[in-house]
Amino acid sequence: MGAPPTIDAMNEDRHRVALQGFTDFERNALASCFRLARGATTGYVPVDTLAQAEFVVADADHPGVIDAVEAAGRVGDAIFVGAQAPEGAAAWTMRPIDPMYVLRELDAMAALRYPAPAPAPTRRAAPRDGPGRRAADAPFEAPAGTAAEAPVHPATLRGHALIVDDSEVALRVLERELPLLGLRTQRAQTSAQAFERLATNRFDVVIVDLDLGDASELDGLLLCQRLKRSHRELGKPAPPVVLLTVHDDPMNRVRGTLAGCDAYLAKPLDVPALVATLRGLGIAVNDATPPAPLQP
Repeated sequence: MGAPPTIDAMNEDRHRVALQGFTDFERNALASCFRLARGATTGYVPVDTLAQAEFVVADADHPGVIDAVEAAGRVGDAIFVGAQAPEGAAAWTMRPIDPMYVLRELDAMAALRYPAPAPAPTRRAAPRDGPGRRAADAPFEAPAGTAAEAPVHPATLRGHALIVDDSEVALRVLERELPLLGLRTQRAQTSAQAFERLATNRFDVVIVDLDLGDASELDGLLLCQRLKRSHRELGKPAPPVVLLTVHDDPMNRVRGTLAGCDAYLAKPLDVPALVATLRGLGIAVNDATPPAPLQP
């Protein structure tokens, strides 16, 4: 393995990472991930060349990238993303890119190269090969200014929405609000139920919670990844996916974007934001019903 740059990286503010290959979108998303995830003792900054870098994140599907990394003797410093990785790679993951996986592997590589008394910070994310686990979720409150429940005539329902959430309260809130906007609904509480509904119905939008609980095989991000990939492989357009979460922070938006999510909504649900989001996705919805007090 070729020697990394000869500087005392422990005295550097951030570790330098060469991003080899990748689309502009992927490079920008990974760079944003590095910027947002900077910890107290560990941080990363993208650099242009292998000679400048301590670590490498390489697009294994990009022509010539594997050869270039091997020629530079940097395979052991590299995380490869794509269909395959050369022998001796530090880590390997397939697309879609999970930025938290990349960060965890970089943390581990930095800890091995630069041992320190204090452990490297742990990224709060589920393992790549398992479902996300529910954090201490805030209650899904009914949205402020929500209209009182009223019957909706079937003729006024012009679209079809799938709601995926393990929270009964969240499901009920969306099952109340979406018909008022002109969308009939179906529900699923696990990823398996969601794919059962998707196999037999056409949906105009899928609204999925980030955390689907222990009963679900996949979390919301992995569900979105699989949904988008399966439609792409079949040559069919996938319905837009709206990620719904109490963890509405920039890192989750980067992760969601890489997973293929089309839009984001925060809990507690805000009806005007829901309307704006659906219209932004090209979905025809009714005007929001004027606010009325919730009935006890």
